[in-house]
Amino acid sequence: MDSFASSPAHPARAPRPYEPAQRGSSVAGKAYWAMAQRVALTAAAIDGLYIVLFLWLGSVPLAVVNVASIAMYLGAYALIRRRRNTAGILLIWLEVIAHSALGSLLVGWDSGFHYYLWLFIPAVVIANSGRYAVPVVLALLAYYLGLRFVCDQLGPLAPLAGKGQQIVNAIHVCVVFGMFAALAAFYRRTILIAENRLLRQATLDGLTGLNNRAHFQTLAGHTLTRIQRTGEPVALMLCDIDHFKQVNDRHGHATGDRVLVAVAQVLRHQLRESDVVARWGGEEFLALMPASSRASAAEAAERIRVAIEQIALENQGTPVPLSMSFGVAQVTGSDDLPAAIARADQALYQSKHTGRNRVSVG
Repeated sequence: MDSFASSPAHPARAPRPYEPAQRGSSVAGKAYWAMAQRVALTAAAIDGLYIVLFLWLGSVPLAVVNVASIAMYLGAYALIRRRRNTAGILLIWLEVIAHSALGSLLVGWDSGFHYYLWLFIPAVVIANSGRYAVPVVLALLAYYLGLRFVCDQLGPLAPLAGKGQQIVNAIHVCVVFGMFAALAAFYRRTILIAENRLLRQATLDGLTGLNNRAHFQTLAGHTLTRIQRTGEPVALMLCDIDHFKQVNDRHGHATGDRVLVAVAQVLRHQLRESDVVARWGGEEFLALMPASSRASAAEAAERIRVAIEQIALENQGTPVPLSMSFGVAQVTGSDDLPAAIARADQALYQSKHTGRNRVSVG
């Protein structure tokens, strides 16, 4: 008899109360609904064990309640699988609210059936803005206090013999602890996924997966600070796809994107892990190469130039020839990054104006 329901709010509209609004093809949305299905099946299995427990304790009414609960959880599972998500979540809510009431009334408040209502508090607050969270939590609190009052007035309607109530309470404590841990783990994972996504958006180019310009400048700044202390050689390699505008004009921007991705893959494969490579802008790429002399950087650029020529891309059966021009410059200990990039850019300018598809050293 355990469950919870929520997810981050949908960007297009506010969610209805109790409705996890993240849906569709998003990774987090799929993860949430997969988790909700697992919760429904797990809860049904736990209720099956409760049937055995209550029959052993001599409480047939509670065993019957758990039979109904299993049916409701399986129904919720089927609804969510069919993407009738709101109906599935509402059925889970109904099961927990009704089960907590029936259990508390039959065997007493101290049996701990009401613990399951607590699971809704973090779920509702995390899932919704104050517009929905506050009234829902207040309504839950009113229900909780009202149930406590009724139980105090009526007493157990079908009390368990011996230490039955203590046994049930202990089991409920263990199950609810486990469910709170699972709930916390799910939201922690959701937060980590969101943080990683934001970090990728902030640091990587969305098309090629290489560092973006801003992140490159940050990483390069750290590297230049280090080499000013160690004095190790560092080189810059600036490269530009030849006639890229013609590729877009003749073959379309989708093909142009494929070209950029293919070039990024070559750079990633040919450069070392210690090299910092970025999409510098448009069809330009920039690499900072620690522990590299100007000559070794030029050799690496030549290997990349040859590999770019060998990229086999077609657009509707028409070959898309590719080549790149390169400018290489040494970074001295007294350089700042803009000065070093300016020398690499001047070398690239020389390659462009002496026939393209070549490496020039500045």
